[in-house]
Amino acid sequence: RRKPGEAARGYVVFVSYSSSDAWIARTIAEKIQAVGAETWLDQKDLHGGDVILEKIVEGVDRCHEAIVLISPASSRSEYVSFEIGAVQSQRKRITPVLNNVAVDAHALLKGMRSIDLNQFEDYLRQLRERIAQRED
Repeated sequence: RRKPGEAARGYVVFVSYSSSDAWIARTIAEKIQAVGAETWLDQKDLHGGDVILEKIVEGVDRCHEAIVLISPASSRSEYVSFEIGAVQSQRKRITPVLNNVAVDAHALLKGMRSIDLNQFEDYLRQLRERIAQRED
């Protein structure tokens, strides 16, 4: 059995966001890691000289699910749209996390169950359950 905060055999959550929401995204990633999952976050996983779109695809390939921080800035971000499309093409779970926007703020996520940033603990509880099911 693993200890709290210990990575769950490589369960990876891809965190998609606009660079203007970087502090919130880092905080989200810390909370995800605290429940035992790894995160793919461009700030730590992209390095100088990397081909950005290739690295994003590698991150999506490696992840088990993704969260997308939807804000006024990310709703206009071409990178966020690319990341959503890449995750959707692999039919992986995407959880939109709404930050000061309406449910339908991003056209690519219409019809998808979202959570408000203020209820992020609900996502973490559900994530813990998915990790535990994977370990059984």
